[in-house]
Amino acid sequence: MKTSTQLLPGITFIGWLDSRKLPDHVALSGICGMTVAVLTDIHKVPFFDDPQCECTTKKDGAGYQDTATLKFLSDLQIPNNGFLAFVVTDVAGKSYLIGSKEPPLVIVEKNRQAGTPSGDPAGFYYEISHVSIKSMVPCII
Repeated sequence: MKTSTQLLPGITFIGWLDSRKLPDHVALSGICGMTVAVLTDIHKVPFFDDPQCECTTKKDGAGYQDTATLKFLSDLQIPNNGFLAFVVTDVAGKSYLIGSKEPPLVIVEKNRQAGTPSGDPAGFYYEISHVSIKSMVPCII
């Protein structure tokens, strides 16, 4: 099999943090099956509707490449200083880290939505993506 996709069953928590405060080489820890300890402040992000998080693994030459994608709608404007990472917790209580201290860094796409008069939510639609050798690393928060 050359490609596999992991979908989180339901998201109960999303938080952002400064990726410069993460341990070195979290992707390598993830490849080894180690859980990474996130020992910095995590800022909770309120979200509407059902956020989506998936990680696709593709064969890339002699190794593999992960692409993690997190999509959600929030009323919070996340500061983007270029050094962001995200923590996502699923309904089973498992947390995953998206991002790392070293490049490639997380790409944050933000779209402001005004909503409709019929009641669609207004806010910021975020699409977070990260490509690395291991992108959704299990973590302890």
